[in-house]
Order: sequence, then C-alpha cells, then structure tokens
Amino acid sequence: MKLALIATPHTHPTCPPLGPAILSAYLQKKMPYIKVSVFDLSLNYYLSSFDKIKEGIFSFRLYKWDEKTTARNLEQAVSFFKSWHPNHRSLKEYHHWATIFLSFENIFNAFMAEMARKALVGQSIPKRIETFFEDLIQPVLAARPDLVGFSILYQQQVVFAALLAKLIKKRMKVKIVAGGAKISVMIAPEKLLTTPLVQENEDAPEILLKEVFDYLISGEGELALYYLCQAENSADLANVPNLIYFNGNNLRINPLAIAETDILPYPDFSDFKLENYLTPEPVLPIMTSRGCPWRKCTFCTHHHSYLGYRTRRIEDCVAEIKFLQKQYGCSLFYFYDEMISPLRFKKLAGQIIDEGLMIHYGAYAKPVKKFSPDLCKLIQRSGCRVLQWGVEAASQRILDLMCKGTDIQEVEKVLIHATQAGMYNLIFILFGFPSETTEELQQSLTFVDRNRENIHALCAGTFVLTEGSQIHMEPEKFFIRQIQEPIKSPILYPVLDYDVSQGMTTKETREHFNANQKFLNGIPLSRRLGTYREHLLIYGARHNAAKRNEKIIGYLPITPEIKQTTSLSIIRNLNT
Repeated sequence: MKLALIATPHTHPTCPPLGPAILSAYLQKKMPYIKVSVFDLSLNYYLSSFDKIKEGIFSFRLYKWDEKTTARNLEQAVSFFKSWHPNHRSLKEYHHWATIFLSFENIFNAFMAEMARKALVGQSIPKRIETFFEDLIQPVLAARPDLVGFSILYQQQVVFAALLAKLIKKRMKVKIVAGGAKISVMIAPEKLLTTPLVQENEDAPEILLKEVFDYLISGEGELALYYLCQAENSADLANVPNLIYFNGNNLRINPLAIAETDILPYPDFSDFKLENYLTPEPVLPIMTSRGCPWRKCTFCTHHHSYLGYRTRRIEDCVAEIKFLQKQYGCSLFYFYDEMISPLRFKKLAGQIIDEGLMIHYGAYAKPVKKFSPDLCKLIQRSGCRVLQWGVEAASQRILDLMCKGTDIQEVEKVLIHATQAGMYNLIFILFGFPSETTEELQQSLTFVDRNRENIHALCAGTFVLTEGSQIHMEPEKFFIRQIQEPIKSPILYPVLDYDVSQGMTTKETREHFNANQKFLNGIPLSRRLGTYREHLLIYGARHNAAKRNEKIIGYLPITPEIKQTTSLSIIRNLNT
C-alpha cells in the first residue's frame, strides 16, 4: 500500500504544513508496512512559478515595471526573505520587498485560480499554464500511490485540489480523498460532491467533484485514513469513520470519530525541504490542543473542525518541542492552537523554562484579564515573542454581539502588559460586523491609534458571512434581514451577501475600510508582518531589543489602481 499526502496550493510559502506531517507520522506508526509520501505542492507551485517567471516562460508586469524588471524584483524579494536578518536589514527594506511579494501573490494566484477553474470544467487554457499544472503532479505520479489524499485548509485551495486530482486520475488509476479544515467546517460537506461547479447560464460543461474525488473526510483525519488504507472493497468503506462517499448512486455519510490526542506521535517533517521555505531559518508548527475552549464567537466556524476541545499533556508537548529542535535543528515554533488559555499558558511556559529549552515561539490567545503582568513576563521568559490576539472591535456592544467574552478596557491593559514584558502584539480587527455603525467603526480606529505603541502588527479586514456560523444560522438576531445565494458556483465562490436592517451596509463598510488604508498601514511596524506571521516571529526573536521602537516610513503601498494595472498585464501576457 502506497499513500501520497498532498498539501494543496496555495498557502504562503513560509512554513511547512502541520496536518500532513501529523497524518504521515500517525499512519507510519500504526501501519509501518505502508509507504507514506508527503508532497508540499503549495511550495512547489511557488518555486515553479519563480523559475517560470525568471526564465521568461511566464512574463507579466507589476506596478509600472516591464517584464524583466518585474522578474528581477520578484527574485530579489524571494532572496531577501531567505536571507533577512532584522539587525542587519531595516524594517523599511523588509516592507518594500514584502509588498512586492504580496502584490505578486494577489495577482498571480487569482489568475491561476481562474485558469484552474477553466481547465477543471474543460475550457481551453494556454499551453504553458496547462504544462505548469501537469508538471506539479509529476512527483506524485512517480511515487505510484494506491491512494492520494489532498489537504484543503482554505476556500481558495478547492479549485486547485480538484484540478490536480483530475490530472492525476487522467494519468493513473487511483482513488483520491480530500479532507482538511475547509471541508470540516462546512455544514454539508457532501455538497462538494453533489453540487455542479458550473451554473446553467455559463458556457461550459457541468462537472461534479465526485468525478475527481472518490471520498471526502469531514473532521479529523487520523482514524479515517487509517481505516481507509485498510479497506479492500466497497463494503469495508462503511467502517471508515468521518467518510463521505457514493456507494453506487447512494450517498453515504459515516459517523464521526476522533483519535486520542495523547497517543498521537510527533509530526514527521522529513519529506519537507525546510530550506526552501521563504524564511532565513525554519519555523515549525505545533499544536498542544485541538478545538477551541471558548467555541462561542458568533462569526466563527473554526471550532467545527474538531469534535470538542481536547488538550495534550503539557509534558508531552514540551517533549515534542525538544524532539523537533534536535531532529530538524529548529528553534522557532508557531503554536497553531485555536487559542491558549491563561492557565494552560502558565503551565506550558513554566514547563519550557523548567526544561531549559532555548526556543522562541508565537501563539494565539484571547485578551482577557488573567493575562496579568506577571503571567506575561513568565510567557516571555519561556521564549514567546509574538502573541496573536483576537481583538475584533472596540465597541463593547459589538464585542457582546460577537459573544467574544472580552472587555475592551481589559483588552487594552493586556496589550500593555504583553508589550512591557517584551513581546510583540499582532491584533485582528474586523470592520463591518452586522449592525455596526460608522461611530462604532471609528471607535475601533481610535482604539488602534491610541494603542499604536502596543500594536506591532495588524491584520484588519471586513466582515464576511460564513456558512455554518451562528450569524448564518440565526441571522435575525444580528439584524440581517436577507441572505442572498452566490451568483456564481456556490462551491468555488461560497461568499454570502446579505442586507442589514440597521448599521452600515457592506458597501459602506468597504468604503470606510478603503478610506482608512493609509492610517492602518501606518500603525504597525509593517502591515506585511500581519500577513507573513513567521516573519514577525523572526523579527521578534532576532531583532535587537534596543531597536524595538523602529518604525517605517516611505513604504510602497499597494493601491487599487496598481492592482488593476497589474491584473490586466498578467492576463495579457500569460493568456497567450
């Protein structure tokens, strides 16, 4: 039995994926007689695109540069990411190159997603792009797997996974399963198999994803893949937990099950070329728990990925860090827990200190009163350099409507405590929550301005109504009077539009958000550090403390005009 696990394009190429690494380790431990190969096709997608652009096979323009200048600057941006040391290269310089790279990602990925969609439904695409996708799957074909598994974390990966699965099936007879967070958070993931990708009024043949995916796994993948690898016939599929599949013309949805977290082996990153990620040194992901201990935020669906909240023993987590540090020579880690509570953080930090580990790390947390000055100092002593806080809004009414369980005055104090302890704060701000007024939006802007010395990176965006959230299930409680179905394919474009009975419209929110971009860009060290969070960790871990208050000026912004010009350029040059 040979199994190929695939990390699907595209996620930022700054860190190896955790899910396939855990699944690979689990299956190798439980089934040492099978061959498991892991392929980060997301990283390969980027590396291949860099080569194609450098060689002139893909030629396009960013900003007002010509093709050669664009290619040269993209190559310099990649080189900068891989060699950047915060003490030797200024933050202004980082922001410049990170802005160029983000421009490339925004435009190139959107264009390639459209090309993948067209190829998926049988429409013609340029030969060079068709070859690009076919080349991506060659390592998978060479492994000659009996089963291929696609890990899909985000919506934008669905179309790429479907196309690559289609190409693999075209080249070899193999069963293909798709799983991951994106599928797990869906209310009805079986719709991926049963809903046509093309609407009736679109000039393209209709396609169902059951033609490319034989199975879906909803929820956690360890037990599902373990039993799926042992299934010898269609009757055995009934015993595979979390599996969604067709038995003839009949759709089957099997009961959910999970593996105990304390028996899971350490993730196996041996199939990943860590030196190829766009960081000067590797950053490895780790999880000490699954699920969210709060599970009440009305806009969130992340916790649907897991059946409840479960934690691992702190001693086992620290032992894993020691193993990964020794095995891969890594001293930078990002905790991917949905959030770490104050009490658990205290135990974790204390254990790291007691074990004498010399590491630096980042983590997600909820800004509540229990993150006292003393606790923040303990966390910093253990090596934490970045804390990511879900602030979301500064209006207490909006926070209560979100059911965040936070007090905005306490949030402000927590940011001060973390800064004074020597850590960097990355905060998440959400504009346009249903019924939010312009005055309440201004409260969030004022909050950011007032706390600019304690906000080092910012991830700001506008509210998106997500299928399966409490807001989606009970819209009337959130002043939503109507929800419109997507005009395009609800599988590839599932964003829900809506009308509110009070507060700003979505259009007004977007206008306010766009009007304040200059202000938002000027608050943190660099807005790009909120996008490339592994870089923020590197900055926090390696930057001289004496330069802690470094600011940037004169950065190169990405304006809507530049985006439009660039988009037209790439389409003109690649679509030939």
